[in-house]
Amino acid sequence: MRTAAVLFLCFFAFAGSGWGGARVAAVWAEGVRQTAAVVVDPAWRFPSPRLRDAYVALQTWKQQAIFSDPKNLTGDWVGPAVCGYTGVFCAPAPSSGELAVAGIDLNHGDIAGYLPSELGLLCDLALLHLNSNRFCGLVPDTFRRLVLLHELDLSNNRFVGAFPTVVLDLPSLRFLDLRFNDFEGGVPRELFDRPFDAIFLNHNRLRFQLPDNFGNSPVSVIVLANNHFGGCLPASLGNMSDTLNEILLINNGLTSCLPAEVGMLREVTVFDVSFNALAGPLPPEVAGMQKVEQLDIAHNLLSGTVPEAKHCQFHFPLPHPLPPVWKSQRSSPSQKYVVIVVRGLPVLD
Repeated sequence: MRTAAVLFLCFFAFAGSGWGGARVAAVWAEGVRQTAAVVVDPAWRFPSPRLRDAYVALQTWKQQAIFSDPKNLTGDWVGPAVCGYTGVFCAPAPSSGELAVAGIDLNHGDIAGYLPSELGLLCDLALLHLNSNRFCGLVPDTFRRLVLLHELDLSNNRFVGAFPTVVLDLPSLRFLDLRFNDFEGGVPRELFDRPFDAIFLNHNRLRFQLPDNFGNSPVSVIVLANNHFGGCLPASLGNMSDTLNEILLINNGLTSCLPAEVGMLREVTVFDVSFNALAGPLPPEVAGMQKVEQLDIAHNLLSGTVPEAKHCQFHFPLPHPLPPVWKSQRSSPSQKYVVIVVRGLPVLD
């Protein structure tokens, strides 16, 4: 039943693509028909039970859930030697030392299909990289079994539905990349209480306000651009001062003012809030961004003065001269310049 539902979602995802309607319908019908369990030859001997489970998971994926593989990356996914499959990497399992599938990398494969629930059998998986394919449907709930998963990259695919809350149940996950998909709706506030190092959610259809616990996140990089948040930047942003290096909130529908707490981001190198509706004065506390290399506040409704120093460069033209209110704390001749992008701002004295 779940397979049919996922294929139904994929039908609409591919119907608007380069695939013809008849071809999509044929693949859909074939996928519904192929729901029998993968048969394992009893004569085969696997080095460990984990690799037998991996065979079942990968063969289910190939035989039942992959519609098109134009680069033939899964062409050698044949037989019991799963550690020799293209894109599959094995290593000793941390708990037992038995050989297990530790990574899958099918980036840029242009593979069309979906993720079957059997992938939850890969309980020793540490990284799953599926960037730039045509996978569709939902992220399976069985992913919660992937307790060792450290990196999950599903970017640039056609996944749909609500934010996949299953990722919040993965205790080892540190790198989450869901950008360039069709996820929609809200994002659980719990996301910002998890120990992620990098979060990429840009270019989806997410709609929510940044919660007051946003600053609890220990990320070094967070990119949420081209969604719709509304509301303001929470003051808790200042709590990210020890870890945050890059934050991009471009075109998110942010309103209100920039909180003074942005000045506490002493480790940040890129701060981009362009193409929003932020208003009010640019807080002088931004001078506290001691390591910033790019500060982009263009295309907002901010007013007042923009910090300037001898190590700053501006994208011109500017409507008014800018007073030197930012005292540079840099003295090294090799210090990189700070690029402050203000184009589109009504800078007022």
